[in-house]
Amino acid sequence: MPEQVLHTLGDGFDWRLDHLQWPVTTDVAAGLRGVIAGATRVMWLDPSSGGLAYRGVPIETLAERPDFEAVSHLLITGEADDSPTAGRFRANLRASRTLPGEVTALLRSLGPGTHPTRALRAGVSALGCHELAEGEDLAGERHWRELRIVGQVVGLLTEVIRHRRSVGSAADDPGESLATGVLRALMGADPDPEDVRVLNLLWVLYAAHGVDAPTFASMVVASCLADPYYNIVAGLSALRGTRQGGASQTVMEQLLHRRDPADAERWVRRTLAAGGRIAGFGHPDYRMPDPRVVILRKAGAAMARRKNRGDLYEIARVTETAATRELAARDVHVNINFYGGLLFHLLGAEPELAPCLIAVARMAGLVALVHESLDTIRLYRPLSRYVGPPQRSLPGEAG
Repeated sequence: MPEQVLHTLGDGFDWRLDHLQWPVTTDVAAGLRGVIAGATRVMWLDPSSGGLAYRGVPIETLAERPDFEAVSHLLITGEADDSPTAGRFRANLRASRTLPGEVTALLRSLGPGTHPTRALRAGVSALGCHELAEGEDLAGERHWRELRIVGQVVGLLTEVIRHRRSVGSAADDPGESLATGVLRALMGADPDPEDVRVLNLLWVLYAAHGVDAPTFASMVVASCLADPYYNIVAGLSALRGTRQGGASQTVMEQLLHRRDPADAERWVRRTLAAGGRIAGFGHPDYRMPDPRVVILRKAGAAMARRKNRGDLYEIARVTETAATRELAARDVHVNINFYGGLLFHLLGAEPELAPCLIAVARMAGLVALVHESLDTIRLYRPLSRYVGPPQRSLPGEAG
């Protein structure tokens, strides 16, 4: 069969490829843009239209009644929440938040100035030491299939939050949701049901988004058949960067430093005129506003009113409008981290915790993609194009 040539960088390219036959040739740009590295049934992302669906269910439908645990089940198993496996999946997810005492002690030994993403990374590494015996199951297949790691990351995060707030360890109630437990740690009290709904909404929208850098980093490690804890550390390392989940921390810091909407507008003009960047703007896939922003902007307005923080929401709206006025002509638009950062703050999180909260969400998509690929994944080994000097002799080398 002749090799297919796919022009994947054009705006009109349809990413729903039902009968893709390998090998294929695709357009290639810096950062491997345009390359199709594999096939998946987990999710569909179409940069040309903004369409995003998990297992065929549009993200807008999932956002109407957000339930991160149900979405995790959908992404990982492909089954709806009314399937026979849903109850057991949810129970296992919640029960896996319980951490070994040694891991809790390690987190508690870290100084208060430790960035929470570093604490989370250390906790994942420590869990790997307790979950796997020396030489056991190096591919980690059993642990991917048991899926404990999704709930374990939530357990680590709640412990990190309690430690930062100088609160003692506490066992999570296995009957309460992941979002409820995290918010109780953040707020030090029983959370409002609407706050639980908002955190679930954020996690649903952040759960999966194509082969982004954290997912790709994890897929590369998975292709080496390393165990899941190495894999998750790789994904967390990429997610921490300021071009990924770390941008939400910068968004929060930028908005909280603005005195009022007028100050925000002046700051945007000065920053862009000096060649600076506005966090929460730009996306490698979209040449349009991130479609998830429409959902979060509405949620941000409602939550700001409920929390009596209309002033902060207005600063955010003016910042978005002023930046869009300057950047839209360059095809740079607002992305999910802009209002994601605002909402994490309104839920009680300090800026440094935002990447960790995003990490919880991304565990669902990351685990789903690795779990799907365990039986077919090939070792990633792309080529590079040499652009150095031609062959030459060293000084003093005999001709």
